[in-house]
Amino acid sequence: MPDIPVVYRRRRVGGDVPGTVRLRRRAGGDVALSVRRPTTPVTPAGEDAVERFLAARPFYIAHRMGGTEYPEFTQQGLEASLRAGFKALEVSVRRCASGEFVAIHDWKTTRTVPGTDYQIWNTPWSTLSKLRQASGPFLRLSDIVERIPDDVVLAIDHKTTSSQDQRNPGDLASEDQLFDYLDTAFGGHPERRVIWKIFAKGTSAARAKARGYRTMAMLYPSEVAAADLSQWDVIGMEWSAGADVWNALLASGRPTIAHIIVNEAQAQQALAKGATGLMASYPSRVHP
Repeated sequence: MPDIPVVYRRRRVGGDVPGTVRLRRRAGGDVALSVRRPTTPVTPAGEDAVERFLAARPFYIAHRMGGTEYPEFTQQGLEASLRAGFKALEVSVRRCASGEFVAIHDWKTTRTVPGTDYQIWNTPWSTLSKLRQASGPFLRLSDIVERIPDDVVLAIDHKTTSSQDQRNPGDLASEDQLFDYLDTAFGGHPERRVIWKIFAKGTSAARAKARGYRTMAMLYPSEVAAADLSQWDVIGMEWSAGADVWNALLASGRPTIAHIIVNEAQAQQALAKGATGLMASYPSRVHP
């Protein structure tokens, strides 16, 4: 397939400007992803829900929208998490071939829909929307935004730029489009409803902070000693990490969140180590 220019919009001082990229992706040839401008804005974000959420002790985030008890990122898990009282949902997103952001962790459908092998970036929503996980279809980020109350926060993980120093122009364009969608969806103040989730080796935190977002970094124990913990607003760590690791996080003065909690015993151990928040994945067992 020949290179195909993709038009997108990139933020610049003085206003957005159009740009083009030619996507040269994985094996199989060049693939162009269509880019759609965001639509269907929701109620403008007034109160700073993120600030209120982070002030709670402890605060709770539903990991993959209850993705241990329910198939991850499905309507069933969403409803269960909200019923359990969660005021924050962790959502991984990837842009599909037709421009929508799909709530999915993996880069293809094989694990969540056994017997399929669709690559998200190379598959349109018209195809993905027909697939069925164990408890229902995939959701788009826009579906989730439209179904949550105004006081619920989203911890958004843009998978293609969250875990590394990404230089791929198509993935960076996808990130820009996600920022643009969130601007529209949350009435020009997405930073009041969204926490930008990244990993220690990711560099998108700087781009998110430039737009006013608070950032949450998920670290492994081996990464703590060399990390500048002050660069992030919230720091995540495995609940089972040793006391020395947790003490280093607490010394930073930043709010901390333990993951991935699936029962009350793990929750109590994390809180005893000083965690100020819990990323829990089994809504009926661990919830606010």
